[in-house]
Amino acid sequence: MNRRKRYIVTAFLILSNQIGWVELQAVLMFFYAALILAEDFRGFKVIRINVSTAYAFLLAVTSVSHMIALFGWDDNHFYFARFYSREMSGRAIFIFNLGSIIITEVMRWYLQVKREPPPDWTITNKFSIWTVFAVSVFIFTSSTYFQGEIHSLGAIGTFYVIMINGSVFLLSFLAHYRGRHILLIFTYTIFLSVWALQYYYLRMNMLIPWVAYFAGEVLARESIYRLHRYSKFVILFGLIVFPPIFSFLGENRERVGEGDKIKASIERLTTEERTDEGQTVFSRLSMIPQVSNVIKLTESKGFYEGQTLQYLAFVFIPRFIWPEKPQIRQGQWFALEIGNARLLKGGFASNSINMTVPGEFYLNFGWTGLLAGCSLFGLFMGWLWSQTDYLSFYGWMFRFYLLFLGLFSLGADLQIIPSLLALILIYKFIIWVMSW
Repeated sequence: MNRRKRYIVTAFLILSNQIGWVELQAVLMFFYAALILAEDFRGFKVIRINVSTAYAFLLAVTSVSHMIALFGWDDNHFYFARFYSREMSGRAIFIFNLGSIIITEVMRWYLQVKREPPPDWTITNKFSIWTVFAVSVFIFTSSTYFQGEIHSLGAIGTFYVIMINGSVFLLSFLAHYRGRHILLIFTYTIFLSVWALQYYYLRMNMLIPWVAYFAGEVLARESIYRLHRYSKFVILFGLIVFPPIFSFLGENRERVGEGDKIKASIERLTTEERTDEGQTVFSRLSMIPQVSNVIKLTESKGFYEGQTLQYLAFVFIPRFIWPEKPQIRQGQWFALEIGNARLLKGGFASNSINMTVPGEFYLNFGWTGLLAGCSLFGLFMGWLWSQTDYLSFYGWMFRFYLLFLGLFSLGADLQIIPSLLALILIYKFIIWVMSW
């Protein structure tokens, strides 16, 4: 029944695009995402949490962003709505929405076939919370002190670093399921978030530990309503503090140096004179700018016929075999291609802009590529989730990474596919070695 409702909403969304009701597209997409979330969180009770659940949450928030832009509820210039015509914005949103619906429906179809029970005591009693905590602290410490060396390992280094927040996912589940050591894991999550705020370049890094913590708690309690009082406080505190810090750090990324961000953020929060010139959380989630530029490229240069995927010819060659292997920086390439960046010394671009997965399929192959490509991508993401489980530490780690990708647009572009293939091969190799 729920699936039928989603199909009806999708049909109306296609119709609204045909007759030019741009605002209605954003509203309908919000209802589409809400139907999925209502199915997975029935009456605030957790029925399932997988990568499609996370992606539906992103689509709901993205749709709110599009409504803010299209209805003119906020004049923040980072929405870019005023730089494009109504027709261009509508086409951009439709490409993203239609591609996202296809990805979601194929993922959910695959995962319905491969349905599994949620983790319970019989599965998780094999984990010692102190052992997992010690491993997590060791990984964090070593990755901090040997950051350059670990980064040079490529996919292996990425897999290693992912285990930090993946372990928070598992630790939060264990603490809330057993009702013990909640304060310890809560404090550890605060530390990771504050460290990311102080020393990491990307603003979203301060949010990722909390995503892991809340995901583990919701999975353990099997309810959104029954969150611990610590969690309720953090959510309320974050809603007040995170948006202005996000905007401030984005506007002052170059001025505020590493190690000074906490002091600068506190000054920003306590000052009486505030400006709202920066990029807000919602404006950051608007897909109008990226996909509109994709459309403009196809109109001026035609479809790219796979040009953005040329790296697939060499991406799987290890760098230790080919040290001079070209760097894959699709976001920088796209920023240069649309004229929103300049080339710096060393071959780097001054900016990086994501194409989105639906946008890149459309840029290369048009509507046929969007329909077929997003179907295959959804199948790939569903398959990836089914290849992992809750039986091992590495399974928890990998599943959190997929949840994180779902919450952040399943990757900036198709470059995520070879990265995920490399990570799943590493995961399978570790599981195979551990089974000896």
